[in-house]
Amino acid sequence: MDHRPRRQALIASILRRQHVESQDQLQAILAEQGITVAQATLSRDLRALGVVKGPSGYFLPDQPGPLPAYEPGALARTLGMFVRSVDVGGNLVVLRTGPGHAQIVALELDRSPPENILGTIAGDDTIFIAARSENRAQQLAESLRRNAGLDSALHGVGA
Repeated sequence: MDHRPRRQALIASILRRQHVESQDQLQAILAEQGITVAQATLSRDLRALGVVKGPSGYFLPDQPGPLPAYEPGALARTLGMFVRSVDVGGNLVVLRTGPGHAQIVALELDRSPPENILGTIAGDDTIFIAARSENRAQQLAESLRRNAGLDSALHGVGA
């Protein structure tokens, strides 16, 4: 019998009701409810539900209410942990991350947007950031590179 739908519904319910900081914590909460799940299965369930993990814990992207409270320094920490490159093309800044990390970075950008960002679009390992102008895109890219601890040499998409 496939218990996945019930387990995923319970995970979603837990994440809507309480703050969860780690998969270990979520496993323990599930165990209290009589559900034993392997870490790999839990990771697949979280991915299937579209759950996002930010510096302050896990949450569903459609979760009502405000985003978790902003933590000073969270953007720089997140950029430093996950961003592999920053490139510019016109008024777009393109960030590359490892697989599965773009949503985390985009979440932090959206929570504490540096000035000059019109919006972000994140895939699995790429984030497109629309800046107000080409000049501001260059400035934003430099700031993001600096915060990510990357080489400050300018890069252009396709260069």
